[in-house]
Amino acid sequence: MIRGRTTGALVTLTVLVLAGCSGEEKNYAVPEKLCGAQVSPELTENLLPSGDEIRVVEEESNTSSPHQFCRILVDDKVELSTEGAWQPAGTTAKEAAEKSLVFGTQATEGGKFAIGERRAVTVVDCKNSKYKAERFSVELEVNQPEGEVGEKMQSFLSAFSESYLKTLPCGS
Repeated sequence: MIRGRTTGALVTLTVLVLAGCSGEEKNYAVPEKLCGAQVSPELTENLLPSGDEIRVVEEESNTSSPHQFCRILVDDKVELSTEGAWQPAGTTAKEAAEKSLVFGTQATEGGKFAIGERRAVTVVDCKNSKYKAERFSVELEVNQPEGEVGEKMQSFLSAFSESYLKTLPCGS
């Protein structure tokens, strides 16, 4: 009799544990294209939490040198966001980070990236006379990082910025 109750309790406990774990899965498909940039879904997924629904929102500021924003929401919470901004010639990733109030970063790949705890910045060459710029910076923010995400942010930023560069009016 005790054995039957123990088995029943174990089955109930197993069902409860499995039901609890179902909320820990990523029940959404990450798009291959984010805000005009082709990015491997795995690079994006590595930075996102579990959830059921994903949505991408694009915006641009109405300033003389517009900033471009991309927000990725999981279950209606912003979990990952990017901000692109025009920069003067010679701007390093660390300088662009500090301009965006991203402090305490470590420069990697000869200064191409500035990596922080939840935020990272990179710069790409993109001359645009209208905005008096020769570089474009991309800032990434991860709202719920799981463990050390520095390398994951750098991998995402590398792919995203190179692809996004193709959508920018460079050389104008």
